[in-house]
Amino acid sequence: MEEALVTRLRSALTGVAGTVNARPAVDWVERQSDVSAAFPACVLTVVSPGKTYDHDGADGLQTRRVRAECFGITYSSAKALARAIISSLEISATVAGVRFGRGRLEFERDFQPEDLGGGLKVHRVILDFYLPTKPV
Repeated sequence: MEEALVTRLRSALTGVAGTVNARPAVDWVERQSDVSAAFPACVLTVVSPGKTYDHDGADGLQTRRVRAECFGITYSSAKALARAIISSLEISATVAGVRFGRGRLEFERDFQPEDLGGGLKVHRVILDFYLPTKPV
């Protein structure tokens, strides 16, 4: 699911996200760069595995809670990235062998700017989604 979600968001956020290594700045667990060209950037983490079980064991359908931290050099750029992610994940899609159901936004919060040093300050918006997924 992780690789498919990154692929999905990178293709959906072209032109909205900054770039790292010649691709949109969407990554798992850590931001790959603090250079200004890498913003806005999205960092994804799994908050809850969302596994369900029946009498036979784990069900194929999972509804993970995934956090998307949106960073931008301006508040408006972080918010624009957050809106683009919301629009993308609220639609069903099949990517790289994973069927994504419609995501449900559960949490959204703005944070104070963070000083990265060298005159670079970043703003952050956090989104938590429940994402139903199933292998196809």
